[in-house]
Amino acid sequence: MLESTIPPRWKDEEVPSRRVIADALRCPFPVRINRHVQAAHDHSLAWMKRWFNDERLAHKFGVARMAWMVAGFYPNAGVAQLSLATDYLCWAFALDDLGDESDVGRRPEALADMFERFDAVFSGAAPVAGESVSVASLRNIVGRLRQMATPEQVEDFRIGNQAYFGGMLWEANNRAGKWVPQESSYLLLRPAAGAVPPFFSLIEPLEQLVLAPRVKAHPQVLELRQLAGGIVCWINDVLSFEKERMLGDVHNLAIVYEVQRGLLPGAALTQAVKLCNAEVDGFMARSSALPSFTATETATLERYIAVLSSMIRITREWTFGSARYAAHDELARLAG
Repeated sequence: MLESTIPPRWKDEEVPSRRVIADALRCPFPVRINRHVQAAHDHSLAWMKRWFNDERLAHKFGVARMAWMVAGFYPNAGVAQLSLATDYLCWAFALDDLGDESDVGRRPEALADMFERFDAVFSGAAPVAGESVSVASLRNIVGRLRQMATPEQVEDFRIGNQAYFGGMLWEANNRAGKWVPQESSYLLLRPAAGAVPPFFSLIEPLEQLVLAPRVKAHPQVLELRQLAGGIVCWINDVLSFEKERMLGDVHNLAIVYEVQRGLLPGAALTQAVKLCNAEVDGFMARSSALPSFTATETATLERYIAVLSSMIRITREWTFGSARYAAHDELARLAG
């Protein structure tokens, strides 16, 4: 049964509070926080300070309590696995801020150059004198992943990162051209720009589960992944709408609706919430009517879907509670 949610009831011309928006989001999944979250948080703060030597960046990461998001992404991972994922989020966090809040994010050619150096890390390129800390720290992450993942899983992570880099280039081109994306391109490319593919690629090695090839390639399983990837982005978008609108960042579903459909901000937000809720309904419907596999394959798939569900729920809780989006909200409720 779906949990009771408050439908959008704000006026077309108003932007409601983030609490009202959060209550309007349908998210009938349990909050699951990895028991190693504090250890991963402490590890990654030290890791970020060691590699980036940037107290301001480390402070932003710590205040945002981003380890709690990763702890909801991989609720059953061991401490080494969770720490790796949290370090990767640190790395992506620094990269995301570079794209969103610096001039580099408006220069596609500079980003493309940087992404080529990142991709070379996966091919085993040797360190070079004067290479950037972003390249060196990614090498550290990939090297550790190789110790806990199969070559195929490392390659999946590489492909996921390539999609992420492509999404960031798409955003940079939009910024350079001062374009608001069309709805179709936004719905297609937003999950890649939001780093969904690399984080999804880490589910199997970090949660220590392996989907059989025929299960992984089944159209319904692929659709569940696609729905989950979209939902986490739409949740993030609607809960960060006011901040991104204020900063002039057009990479937000509600802002795309506002501009491309000519809607008032509250009406655009309503449409974004409706899409998100409809996709949650679709995810639940498909999860409850799985294809026929062997008992072992089905049990593994159910574990995998539970992780996707956990990712959706923690995105709602973390985005609402994180200081990255609202300076006065707290994540203390998730810290216990």
